[in-house]
Amino acid sequence: MPWRLVFAFVVFITATHLPAKNARAQSPDCTYDRCALRLQSRVFSERVVQGAGAAPVARLGLFAPHIAPLATAADSARRHYEAFRTFHNRGAGFKLLGIAATLTSAIIYISDPGFPYNRPRPAVWGLLGVGLTFGLVGGISTSKGRDQLHQAIWFYNSSLRVGP
Repeated sequence: MPWRLVFAFVVFITATHLPAKNARAQSPDCTYDRCALRLQSRVFSERVVQGAGAAPVARLGLFAPHIAPLATAADSARRHYEAFRTFHNRGAGFKLLGIAATLTSAIIYISDPGFPYNRPRPAVWGLLGVGLTFGLVGGISTSKGRDQLHQAIWFYNSSLRVGP
């Protein structure tokens, strides 16, 4: 029974954090007002939008989305974008491993016949430590990826021409 709950939780997290589809890519006659990228925060999500009208380009989720304007941009922006994808996806993998290890430690602890009166076994503490460590490493990697995304957007926007 507990494994079904773990499976349902992993499926829920994965389904709610998959990246959205791309809205549009950069055209050759893009101006700053029409094609500049920026991050827009929502209540439970964050997305990349384009232009003054804030047309959605991609939603940031558990794994790195494909952002077409950055994937086809000049070398400097594209290099930072690829680094973002690497760091963000690595962070997502570590976070999922951390969640799995932490949930496994909770399941082992709860399934102990003497629960809640016995002390947790060393395996529970070990898995909990591994889970928290993986979560911390995943958060650091995701943060590095976010920095790379900011730099990619900056290089992309600086290459746009101003005016009509």
